[in-house]
Amino acid sequence: MSTIRWNQLALITAIMVFIGGCGLPSGAAAPSLSAAAAQQTLDNWNPQYCKVVEFYGFYKADATGSEQVAYVLMADPSDRAQKPTVYAARFQLLYSKDGQPRWFLTSLLTHGSGLTRRQGWDNLIIPVKEGGAASSR
Repeated sequence: MSTIRWNQLALITAIMVFIGGCGLPSGAAAPSLSAAAAQQTLDNWNPQYCKVVEFYGFYKADATGSEQVAYVLMADPSDRAQKPTVYAARFQLLYSKDGQPRWFLTSLLTHGSGLTRRQGWDNLIIPVKEGGAASSR
């Protein structure tokens, strides 16, 4: 059995550190989606029809955290007789051409009329703005 010299050990260690470092995420971490930003986006994208009555919380739809579903109770502020309905608001982390991640509201759906009937909007691309109003379409 041969002995390993210190320079061979140093080389092996350097290679292991390099290989281990390749698995680390590069760049800044993805932005988090706060409940306040999500609620503000929902309240501002169509204020004549939708207002959040209660924000129940988030469900992380995938392991990467790039998709979150917020469960909210929403009502039509112009129709006081209408009963509030539970909606699932889907938020997705999308990347622009320059590689910067940004949260968007992509759908707002309910099964309030039964499990086989979905109602709502499933073709949205509404940007989430932390601390400011969400832009309208």
